[in-house]
Amino acid sequence: MSDALLASLPPLVAWLIGQAGDRDGGMAVVLSLACAQSLALMWSRRFPLSALSVVVALELTLALLKTPVLVAPLVAASRLGAWGRGDRRVIGVVAVLALLLAGLPITLFAIGDPLRVVAVYAALALLFVGFWAVGRVDGRQRDRIRELQARSRALEAEREQAERRAAERERALLARELHDILNHSVTTMVVDAEAAADTLDGMEETLRRVARTGRESLAELRRLLGVLRETPGHDPLSPPPKLDQLEALVAAVPPGGPRVVLEREGDVRQVDTSIELAAYRVVQEALTNVAKHAGPVDVRVVLAYAPARLTIRVANPLPGGPGAIGNGAGVGLIGMRERVELLGGSVRVTRGPGSFEVCATLPLRSVT
Repeated sequence: MSDALLASLPPLVAWLIGQAGDRDGGMAVVLSLACAQSLALMWSRRFPLSALSVVVALELTLALLKTPVLVAPLVAASRLGAWGRGDRRVIGVVAVLALLLAGLPITLFAIGDPLRVVAVYAALALLFVGFWAVGRVDGRQRDRIRELQARSRALEAEREQAERRAAERERALLARELHDILNHSVTTMVVDAEAAADTLDGMEETLRRVARTGRESLAELRRLLGVLRETPGHDPLSPPPKLDQLEALVAAVPPGGPRVVLEREGDVRQVDTSIELAAYRVVQEALTNVAKHAGPVDVRVVLAYAPARLTIRVANPLPGGPGAIGNGAGVGLIGMRERVELLGGSVRVTRGPGSFEVCATLPLRSVT
């Protein structure tokens, strides 16, 4: 029921009482007091306890004029239950009930009919508490709706944050993929070109290797671009690199680059695609770093398969002594560590006297 309709009840009931009792002389005062109650009820949503106090005071005045309206206190009780906050809800109910209890002996003394007076007062108390309880139920439902709306907004905000984090993670993954592809291919082509320039021999074979490296890099880039613009019904992706392609990766190292020995230990088997790609990128990035910083040195790559993990070790000497390969904090090593940790693994970089080793451990989940 709207506030305006509820506020219009006191003067309407007062007018009906006046018509039924045929009271013309005092009706102007009664209607004025009833209109004052209506005005107080208009503020009962914002100030429920104050409105109840004003309404009850006006109702006592109407009772002294022997024309009680009664409807305004009941409406105010309902509004207090619906819109009151904290202890104010209880304070209003207790105050009105105490007022009724205090007026009971006065009324008994004035009227002298105990049964009738007690029945009327009991009915008033029950009506007042009942209207307050109805308003309280309405208030609880409204509070529950507000709580659900707030929870819905919070869940929506969490979902948006999760989507943003996922998007950022995907962008980071794509950035690392691009770094690995371009870093390896460009480094390989540079080593090839430098070796050809130094020896001036095998120029044709060197150019063919450079062209082959470029084609492979373009194929990898097309695969990543296919991820970015994937459309339904169209699969432009080539399969990502796997561990059984490491021999081809090692064979593609130019003559002027590192001399790589690849070994596998344990129960060699196929594993998850994400693990295979991460392990492949670890070997690729490590060999690229060796080619860039150490040059034509002997490199040992070991893939050790255990029941629950795969360990990749890439070790090489440092021809220029300690410090020749940098501090291990470059973009490539950082990207390698983030890629492995994202899958639940770890990366350890170890420097010894004249040696350097990258050791990555990945959780191994076999494909059955």
